Amino acid sequence: MRTKHKHYDVIVAWAAGEEIEYQTALGVWKPTCGPPLNEFETFRIKPKRVKKEGWVNVYGPSSACICPTKETADKHAAPHRKACIRIEWEEEA
Repeated sequence: MRTKHKHYDVIVAWAAGEEIEYQTALGVWKPTCGPPLNEFETFRIKPKRVKKEGWVNVYGPSSACICPTKETADKHAAPHRKACIRIEWEEEA
C-alpha cells in the first residue's frame, strides 16, 4: 500500500481553492503560487482571520483595561474612568 504524500492534506486544500503558504528559511510564511509538491519545504493552509471587538476603560495616559463587552466594561469600571472606547482588531483563527 502506498503512503500519502507528506503534504497530502495541503495539496487537497490547494486543489479546493484554499490559499497555501510556505515557510522561508527565516521562519516567515509567504504565499505559494502552485501546489506544495516539494517534500523538503514546510507548507500550511493560510490561517483564516477573524474580527474581534473589545471595550477599553481608560483611566489615564498609561492605565487602561480591556473588556470583551460594553456591559462588562461598565460593570468593572472604576469611578475615575475617563472614557470607554470600542476597539476592533483581527487575529488568526
